[in-house]
Amino acid sequence: MKSLIPKQKIRLLLLGLITLGGGLNRFYNLNWDEGHFFHPDERNIAWAVTRIHFFDQLNPQFFAYGSWPIYLYRIFGEIAKAVSGDAGWVSDWGKINLLGRFNSALVSTVTIVLIYWLGKKIWNINVALVAAFLTAYSPFLIQLAHFSIMESLLNFWLVLLVIISILIKEKPGRTRYWLLGGLVLGMAAATKISAVSFAIIPAAAFFLSQPGKQVKRVVLAGLTTVGVFVLTSPFVFLDKTKFLESMRYESGVVWGKLAVPYTLQFDKTWPYVYQLANLIWLMGPVCVAAVLGIVYLAIKTGRTKRGELVIFLIFPLVYFGYIGSWHTKFVRYTSPLLPFFILAAAVLICQAAGKKKAVATGLVIVLLGSSLGWTLAFSSVYRKESSRITASEWIYENITGNSKILTEHWDDGLPVAIGNHRPSLYRIEALTVYEADNEDKTAYYADKLAGAEYMIINSRRLYGTLMHLPEKYPLTGHYYRLLFAGQLGYQKVAEFSSYPSFFGLDINDDFFEETVQVYDHPRVMILKNVQRLSQEEIAQRLGDVSVGLN
Repeated sequence: MKSLIPKQKIRLLLLGLITLGGGLNRFYNLNWDEGHFFHPDERNIAWAVTRIHFFDQLNPQFFAYGSWPIYLYRIFGEIAKAVSGDAGWVSDWGKINLLGRFNSALVSTVTIVLIYWLGKKIWNINVALVAAFLTAYSPFLIQLAHFSIMESLLNFWLVLLVIISILIKEKPGRTRYWLLGGLVLGMAAATKISAVSFAIIPAAAFFLSQPGKQVKRVVLAGLTTVGVFVLTSPFVFLDKTKFLESMRYESGVVWGKLAVPYTLQFDKTWPYVYQLANLIWLMGPVCVAAVLGIVYLAIKTGRTKRGELVIFLIFPLVYFGYIGSWHTKFVRYTSPLLPFFILAAAVLICQAAGKKKAVATGLVIVLLGSSLGWTLAFSSVYRKESSRITASEWIYENITGNSKILTEHWDDGLPVAIGNHRPSLYRIEALTVYEADNEDKTAYYADKLAGAEYMIINSRRLYGTLMHLPEKYPLTGHYYRLLFAGQLGYQKVAEFSSYPSFFGLDINDDFFEETVQVYDHPRVMILKNVQRLSQEEIAQRLGDVSVGLN
């Protein structure tokens, strides 16, 4: 019997439901931190936005990301200010971040449709729908959508550029495709300068489309890219010194030539292996299908020389080969790989389903079901109050005013302001834990711990790294072990965590790269000085390790 509903409408309905589900996960509770901006990049972006004033002050003085999104967020802020009459939309960091997160969630949701379109263009409707599903329920893409940083926007430009490049390969005589490709590449570079690497995708399309006949169009596309970049990021040239200084800093951090505390976590990590190991967080169990899918497509491309597959694969292979060798391996650096991994996984899943065997079908159900379950578990983070806010409420309720509280530098201090309560209620001092270990540091720890009443460890950012670097931090590692064992006079009186959970079962993500956790759901510990050990007693307990330090 012929279906009363055309297949095309069923497919569109499925795509609509998938996109709706993915969008709900992305837009849900964008103000999860209640305006406290715990992400350092969000703070830098918001600060840059407050410096913009159309049209007499356009220099963001911040170049880790491109200028275009900063201008865009300022435009959003000016509109919100005009509508609401609230000037905080252009001055309050929390409100600026909220606008940026809305933009991230929006483009991330649209990217679901783009990946569907790309999957249908290269393969078939089944691959397209599975890829859209995996994109909609990708925990890492959902997490990125809850920050005002630029990775969601970069993925949007990247997938769009792949689609355009395939259109260029199919119809190289259409000048509008070249112009559109130049426009998108220029906008991507204006979002983050590292996006110039995306140029390898249209370059592949050029070499696959009778290059001798397309020189004029390539030049036109290149001029478009440069023109768009100059118009949207003028201070790359007008403030060249600041820009180059920023690029030197970023490059030094990435390659490990510039030692900064927040990259010590990568000192003992293996190139390529570390990024692949973190895929399990980024994608869930379907990451196995993703890696195998990339290998399968690479072999198939080598055999068939199919142009669309060359265009599809060239970027993830070259990009992973490049970033995999970096010393600094933040998971966000791998986010441009996710669209390709997702589509590769979808291809392999559909290949398995096409075998029409019970084992293959069961495997497909397990992979898709686990992907959905993994995402539902992670999304629970945004259905709960931020652990930092819960901890702050406990502090105000249980710690008396004027108490001496130790926190750790290079991490966000607690408590945060809540209602009429302010951190100034307490005497708060940050321990400079990252400073080099030496004999003086023993006395420093002893002095600070003896004179305080509480210690707040805001995340695993410091102890999670320094305890595993005995060559550099023998004393500090020993300090943490004694502290957590209660041997320095402090005992844990409260702990707050917000691990991803599924039907009441917590998924401990302490073992993944720290930025997976420390921005939106860190484990917070509050320790109280119950034994009141003297400075001499604490120094003595630390002394065995401190002897011989320079």
